[in-house]
Amino acid sequence: MLKEDIQICELLKKRNPKGLTCLFEVYYKPLVLWGATFLHDVSQAEDLVQDFFVKLWENRTCEKLLPSTLKSYLYVSVRNLALNASIKTDPLRHACDLACFDEPWEEYDNFKEEIIYKVEKAIKELPERSREVVQCVYLKGMRYKEVAEMLNISVATVNTLLVNALKKLRQVSKENENVILLFSIYRSLVAENEKVLA
Repeated sequence: MLKEDIQICELLKKRNPKGLTCLFEVYYKPLVLWGATFLHDVSQAEDLVQDFFVKLWENRTCEKLLPSTLKSYLYVSVRNLALNASIKTDPLRHACDLACFDEPWEEYDNFKEEIIYKVEKAIKELPERSREVVQCVYLKGMRYKEVAEMLNISVATVNTLLVNALKKLRQVSKENENVILLFSIYRSLVAENEKVLA
């Protein structure tokens, strides 16, 4: 449990708008990435999470939230909303998603560990130079030019190495076709781990 969760719940219980602001700052991005794994659409996931936060505030449900269960509640809610939304946009894909998640809800920590393991394993299988470029661009958020200067190669070479690396990563992670989204989730989860350990 994050110390922020305690602060968020205390503020929300008092109907203090700062609670909603804190909730947004801590959970908005991770929840968008989580929702996008079901919707396969980041933009739609952003709208869904924003609407969820608004309804949470308007329905006064937020006043009953507990620090110990806040994270689980948020992730389960977004997952359910995303799966319901997918019925309207793509019934066939929704059926596949339900088949994958027909088992009882597993803790978010399990999802987190699986994604981190999957990405790190895939990256380790890349050639050394490709691995360096992928880590710099997608995991550290560096610009192509910065990577080129650091590795003493051209920007064009950085781009070529990335394209080839992404092709290999898509082959390794067939169930996650949106590899860039997977990296985004990974970065968010690693940052969350670092925040907890700090």
